[in-house]
Amino acid sequence: MTNWALEIDRSNISRAELIQTERRALVDDEARLTINRFALTANNITYAAFGDVMRYWDFFPSSRDGKGQLPVWGFADVTESRCPDIPVGDRVYGYFPAASELVTKPEKVSKAGFVDASDHRAHLPPAYNRYIRCAGDAGYDPAREAEQMVLQPLYLTGWLLARFLREEHAFGTGRVYLTSASSKTAIGMAKSLNNDPVSGVEICALTSAVSREFVNGLGIYEDIQIYSDIGDLPTDMSAMVVDFAGDAEVNRALHTHFGDELKANIRVGGAHWQQSAPAQGLPGPKPVFFFAPDHFEQARETLGAGGFQAAYGRDWLEFAASAHQWLTFRQFDGATACLEIYRKLIDGDAIARDGLTITV
Repeated sequence: MTNWALEIDRSNISRAELIQTERRALVDDEARLTINRFALTANNITYAAFGDVMRYWDFFPSSRDGKGQLPVWGFADVTESRCPDIPVGDRVYGYFPAASELVTKPEKVSKAGFVDASDHRAHLPPAYNRYIRCAGDAGYDPAREAEQMVLQPLYLTGWLLARFLREEHAFGTGRVYLTSASSKTAIGMAKSLNNDPVSGVEICALTSAVSREFVNGLGIYEDIQIYSDIGDLPTDMSAMVVDFAGDAEVNRALHTHFGDELKANIRVGGAHWQQSAPAQGLPGPKPVFFFAPDHFEQARETLGAGGFQAAYGRDWLEFAASAHQWLTFRQFDGATACLEIYRKLIDGDAIARDGLTITV
């Protein structure tokens, strides 16, 4: 299958298929990006689970109604261009469909990158519309493309969460519990808070029994508990939750156990997508969704583009350099592998210590 895309049934994201796509001719000011490789993580399942609510399905139009093309992060090469500022041969990093190509309309072109100004993307979060030109990226390392694809989008969310917690002084609590603590975004957040902690606040893990050993080996959490032990968590001080799992029953157990001593529930993802329908009538605070692109724009405005890049870039490079200590990168080839890995992620069969990439 030369030209292809992975399409998801928006009414039931466990149903996915590969479709043959047609290569259309470019018009003036467009560039064809031939996708070379991309990552697949639990974050992509969050994109699918929240595809309608958060408009993730709107970025890459599907072949027919009721279907959606899965967003991923990866690398592509410019193989055809009718945009005078984007030459053939450029390598770019950014937000793509799980597919063989993407046609873009580059605007605001600089040495660093460009924005896809295609009409259907005009009202979508700008953080997802920016593409980085690798030749102009001081932090780009061809030998670390896997780390960038698998971890950078997740680490950025974790870094922004850590910044948010510091700004909010952890809502006045003494303990912060991270659900799905083995997830790469949770790990990024915990490592950021290890480097620059909130004074007097413990960062604690909630995870499955299967992942407990892996989470313990990371050495970034002050306490590690499994979901079945929520009823035994200490209540000697107030607590908050950063929810990467999105599991309704886990949320109910936490809210019931802590009651008024739970001061905040910040929902980030839906790793447990099958149980992700919001729990109703919870005691304590209403869960609030953390939308990383909004916090990204706020941080850039506060710090300035250069200040943001200096602060974030330093932490990211340190995190990326440490990745091989706890993560095994595994590469798979082709459309069929993409579909198989997606199904494993949907079924919860992926291993936390694996970083999975697809070469197109």
